[in-house]
Amino acid sequence: MTFEELLRAVEVDIVFGVYPSNSRLTEEMLTTRFGVKRHLVREVFSQLEKSGFINRFPNRGVVVVELNPTQVEEIYAVRELLETGAARMTPLPAPPGVISELERIQGAHEAAVAAGDFREVFYRNIDFHRLQYSICPNAHLRDAIGDYARRAHLVRTVQYQDSGRMHRIVEQHRAILAALGGTSTEAYVRSVQAHFPSSPMEYRRHFERKYGRTEPPSAGHAEPRPAP
Repeated sequence: MTFEELLRAVEVDIVFGVYPSNSRLTEEMLTTRFGVKRHLVREVFSQLEKSGFINRFPNRGVVVVELNPTQVEEIYAVRELLETGAARMTPLPAPPGVISELERIQGAHEAAVAAGDFREVFYRNIDFHRLQYSICPNAHLRDAIGDYARRAHLVRTVQYQDSGRMHRIVEQHRAILAALGGTSTEAYVRSVQAHFPSSPMEYRRHFERKYGRTEPPSAGHAEPRPAP
């Protein structure tokens, strides 16, 4: 198993609650689960910390982060700035080969939504947006978009609990595809903006149901509990 494969596997396990928020992760847990060496696990922990998935505490080890609603709103505000900025500088229409591949990915995404295969939905959503922004000519902006998209992965599981939200995402992806095939930059920017508004609000509602208050303790600072 490569570093990238292990990183992706652990990220997805965190997103889907195999390792819940505020639970403790250990090197032994991951070496046993994935059959990898400790040095690879340490590298993955370093990247997960940089991406905001975990915190590391002296004498307590590695703890899975739980974002609070304000942190989610701040992450999404940065994402919207980055992604609308990329949309404004992207030449339109997008190359036919890119449109064709996005259509293929979106077809797989929609099939996964219909089947309720939410891990597959997660993977295809990443593929869709990675290709979408690959045609932005600013490489540093592309990297920043990827970084903040990854930070938002901790929010994804809330979306998968709402079938209506999943079908709205399908419609939004289709609108992005249509805009990429056209010549109006403003239409493309609007389609990107339309993809953002509800996620932070849904996350805040989720927290209010869970905690009975809008702002739980700062992310990653609750008493860690063992993962199942």
